[in-house]
Amino acid sequence: MLISLSVKNLAVVEDLALQFQSGMTSLTGETGAGKSMLVDALSLVLGDRADSNMVRQGCERAEIEANFETTNNPALTDWLKAQELDDDAQCHLRRTISSDGRSRGYINGRQVALNQLKAVSECCIDIHGQHAHQSLLRPDTQRQLIDTVAGNRELLAKLKSAFKQMQECASTLEKLKQDNEQQQARLELLSYQVKELEVFSLTEQSVNQLLQDQQQLAHSADLLHAAEAAIHRIFDNEEIAAYDILSSALVELEKLQDIEPHFASIVETLNAALINLDESGSELRHYLDKTELDPERLEEVEQQISQLHDLARKHHCEIADLPAVYDSLHNELNTISHAGQTLTDLEQQLSQHQKQCLDLAMQIRERRLKAAAPLAEQITTSIRELAMPAGRIEIEVTPTSHETMTETGCDQVRLLVTTNPGQAAGELGKIASGGELARISLAIQVVTAGQRSVPTLIFDEVDVGIGGGVAEVVGRHLRTLAASQQVICITHLAQVAAQAHQQLQVSKHHRDNSTHIEIQALDRQQRIEEIARMLGGMQLTEKTRLHAEEMLGLVELS
Repeated sequence: MLISLSVKNLAVVEDLALQFQSGMTSLTGETGAGKSMLVDALSLVLGDRADSNMVRQGCERAEIEANFETTNNPALTDWLKAQELDDDAQCHLRRTISSDGRSRGYINGRQVALNQLKAVSECCIDIHGQHAHQSLLRPDTQRQLIDTVAGNRELLAKLKSAFKQMQECASTLEKLKQDNEQQQARLELLSYQVKELEVFSLTEQSVNQLLQDQQQLAHSADLLHAAEAAIHRIFDNEEIAAYDILSSALVELEKLQDIEPHFASIVETLNAALINLDESGSELRHYLDKTELDPERLEEVEQQISQLHDLARKHHCEIADLPAVYDSLHNELNTISHAGQTLTDLEQQLSQHQKQCLDLAMQIRERRLKAAAPLAEQITTSIRELAMPAGRIEIEVTPTSHETMTETGCDQVRLLVTTNPGQAAGELGKIASGGELARISLAIQVVTAGQRSVPTLIFDEVDVGIGGGVAEVVGRHLRTLAASQQVICITHLAQVAAQAHQQLQVSKHHRDNSTHIEIQALDRQQRIEEIARMLGGMQLTEKTRLHAEEMLGLVELS
């Protein structure tokens, strides 16, 4: 619950520090005294948008601090731990707003983003403003009402996630279908190009071998002549054959190596040279035996190379790059060819997402239908106590087409109302007057308050337009709520204020050419004076004081 609130230099507030108790607290004061400043300050410390105009004139910055108890608030405790902001079972919020427009938020002394302050708000407090009943006309508000009572929070979170996945899958599928149409022409071109290259069995090795064959075949006559000449010079030349010259030199040196030992190494070298010449001769003769002029093979190879040159020009590359081009085109062809399977897989995924969303939507609908009649009956009972004796509320849950499903399901939820006997139920905005709408809204708040997990409820003049015995009923309802939740009520009705366990009086003063707001916790006698003022205006009589004392006494006895 809210333990304390301090406000410095915010608008007309110079320095306020308030302590709050459990149960029901009423804030009262003259019209225009600044009672709603409490709500404004709380909204700011809980992450609402700020503006430099909110800073008190002449001050550098405004500062708001709020302390919440976490002991009996597991949602808040878990959130603080998850954010690593937990600190000694407390939640201390601080917000500063500078006159230059800068704003900062803190949780337990650590600077945080404003959305983290808003997350604390969802765990701690529910503020129902004086114009909140207008939102009851919106379909979303009516749906949220039934979902709160039906306990659909977890199911709606699951549906929201599943619906997002379904939308993403559908978007991907649609894009792939469009791409698939565009790629059909590309597929035909790739198929032609791959087949055109495929006949050559292109590899880096095969291309290099073909180029080498072309060189050899084109110069085969020169190669044969060179081989024959080499054999002639080394072995067959009767006058200066290299082999004979080396052999003669070897014989002479062998005769003298016993006399000159140094010749031994030379003899060994010459022997090795003769052996190498023998091997070279064998290889040359083998080359001559297997090699012949082959103009037909040369023509065939040159034709293949010419075709490869044409393909290389077509693909803007060199002949040596054609194997890589073929691999790239082949891989792209495979990818596009398998796009049909990808489409099938995505269609199956989309069908699964749709089924999951529909299953969740049906569970949500079932809970809505189950909760609708009892909730309508409770609200009907409550509004009849609020000066609408013939009032009746109906909650209509109408299934819509699965094709129009949203992240909140596929139902239309409407609150219908009857205010007069014999009148058919109709839409709130068409049947209920402004005052009746305010009372219906208040009745809903009272009926559903126990369904909300937040420990603190703030009602900001929601009793506008209500008076007399109805105001007393409203006060009793709020006091009943205070048995399980902290209730803070800003009110101008004595009957409501008298029901509170604690009463704070707001007053505005003018001094030193500036405006100041003060809030005072009232003791019993001061409460009697304040409630008497609320009953009788500025001229207090003993009769109004006795009436005020009687009102407090009756509450204390109840």
